Amino acid sequence: MAGLGDSALALVTDKAVVGEARREKFRMLLNDHFDLNWIGQFVLGRNWRRASPEQRETYLKLFEESIVFTYTNQFDNYSGQKFEVTGSGENGRYTVVKSNIVDPASPQGNVLIDWRLIEDGGQFKIVDVVIEGISMGITQRNEYSSVIESNGGKIEPLLARMEEILEGLRKRT
Repeated sequence: MAGLGDSALALVTDKAVVGEARREKFRMLLNDHFDLNWIGQFVLGRNWRRASPEQRETYLKLFEESIVFTYTNQFDNYSGQKFEVTGSGENGRYTVVKSNIVDPASPQGNVLIDWRLIEDGGQFKIVDVVIEGISMGITQRNEYSSVIESNGGKIEPLLARMEEILEGLRKRT
C-alpha cells in the first residue's frame, strides 16, 4: 500500500508528466490496484441488473474515464505531501489499510484515508476509499441512484449525465 501511495504521489507531483501521459500513467495505477468492475457494479447498485450489457459496458467506460479525468485534473493542486500507512486490520470481508496524507506545509490539512481491499485470486484490490470517514463508493452510489430514480428508473439519463460531466472535465485539461 505504501508503494502505491508513493507511486501516486510521485505521479501527482511530477510536473514533467502532463496531459495524456499523466492520464495514462494514472489509468495504469488505477487498473493495477483498483477493482474498477467491482467498484462500478457496487456504485450502480441494484440498477446494475436493470442495465443491458451495452449499457453496462458504456457505464464502466464512462466510470473509469470520469475517475481518470477527475483526479488528474486535481493533481496540480498537490505538492510536497507524504503518504503514510498508519495501520491495517480486517473488517468483515475487507482488509482495511489506514493511511494519512501528510502536508508538511499545513499539518491541519492532513487527510485520513482508509482503503478497503478484497482479495481475489491471491491479489488484493482496492474496492473503496474512505476519506475522513466518507466512503467514496457510497457517495457516488447515492448520486447515481438519485439521477436514475429521478428519471423513472432509466439508466440512459445517468449515462448521458456522466458523458456531460466527462465532457466538462475534458475541457478543463
